[in-house]
Amino acid sequence: MTLEEMDREIVGELYFSTAGRAYVEDLVDRFGPRFLGTPQEHAAAEFIRDRFAATGADSAVIESFSTKGWTRKETRASVTSPIERAINCIALPYCPPGDVEGPLVDVGPGDPKTYDEKREAMKGAIVMANTASPRSSSLRMHRTEKLGRALDAGAVGFIWMRASPGGLAETGSGRFGYYCEIPAIAVSYEEGYALQRLAKRGPVRLRVTSTNENHSVTSNNVVADFTGTRSPAEIVVLGAHYDGHDIGQGAMDNGAGSAVLMETARVLGRYKDQFKRTLRFVAFSGEEMGLHGSRHFVERHKADPMRFMLNLDGSARSANATLYVPAWPDALDYLGGLFEGPVSDEASLWLHSDHYSFTAYGVPAGILFSEPAGQSAAAFRGFGHTAMDTLDKVSGQNIEMEAIRVARLALRLATMDEIALRRKTPAEIGKVLASMGLDRTLRVEGRPIPGDGKPLA
Repeated sequence: MTLEEMDREIVGELYFSTAGRAYVEDLVDRFGPRFLGTPQEHAAAEFIRDRFAATGADSAVIESFSTKGWTRKETRASVTSPIERAINCIALPYCPPGDVEGPLVDVGPGDPKTYDEKREAMKGAIVMANTASPRSSSLRMHRTEKLGRALDAGAVGFIWMRASPGGLAETGSGRFGYYCEIPAIAVSYEEGYALQRLAKRGPVRLRVTSTNENHSVTSNNVVADFTGTRSPAEIVVLGAHYDGHDIGQGAMDNGAGSAVLMETARVLGRYKDQFKRTLRFVAFSGEEMGLHGSRHFVERHKADPMRFMLNLDGSARSANATLYVPAWPDALDYLGGLFEGPVSDEASLWLHSDHYSFTAYGVPAGILFSEPAGQSAAAFRGFGHTAMDTLDKVSGQNIEMEAIRVARLALRLATMDEIALRRKTPAEIGKVLASMGLDRTLRVEGRPIPGDGKPLA
């Protein structure tokens, strides 16, 4: 069968498919948010393994690992001066137990200059930063960087304020992959605005009490292989995380992306005898808490000759997805000739999604990402990381259209004679990070820098 004939069958099958939407409904309705290390996440892993096996994969297995987990308990916050009132809040994952009190210091979007100007005031304070990116920075500042800068200045507590109205608090781990040192909470725009307005009249003192628990858990990656016939040791990896945050359904982030992964595996299964190299599909857990699944996967398989990794975190959230391939500018023309859609080397390595775990080890990697519904400069995740990341946001048509493009790209990568992308060393990646200033970001977040001799996982 020719490549063109396979293309036509893939398009015809997926164009009329409703299986992607049905998969997300099953995932959400049966297993809830699939939070790291929970019984729901474990059951979802078994469900995904069985679905992979049904595609005709040569193997479909669960790879378990131990990592840092967290359980949400009671969290309270209040204004203690100049008035007394409760603050409606939620804890950020990895928020430790504790009881702290201190003055409020608002750093707004978290411009580094603001942190420098308010450094002395932040010592012993409860620092509030919001979800908007500072206008002075060409790179989006992640929540964990803003919290890390507050910690570095001596803050005793942290507030993550959503910068978009609507009564939603936005969750996300306080520290990226490890336990937070101070109580950290999230509030809605409305709650944060009330604190800002109160602070205009004079000093404000706050109290935060947390009973949340940090502890070890067992989690799971699900791995399915379609073994190549000519060069089976060479591997092309397609991955998507299936875990979500505990406050919502995680339907878009990343139920929809994992549905694209599953639909791609389903439609390509019939052509596995045509694959020259191995196609490996991986459903990762623990992405939301610090790339735990992908980091453990790459550490376990780092000796495997992985030729390319495509991350489907953020895929199918709308109809405008772009394939981003940071750190491999030479890949733009090459992948642009294989992928039906825009390809970009946006000036950021996207340190906070699963493809970065591969990039850190020098594996050529990219992410297929679309702007989510409700996205804005103040809330770039849209409804992601909120209680409103729900099934009504999921488009079955977007899932299938995305799966068409991913399946056609994967088919080409699996059947061509050679993949013209060079694997780099961690030291080379470290230099790329330094050229972008992202080595400083990693240090602030307390994460290893590729090439510095410290373990990456």
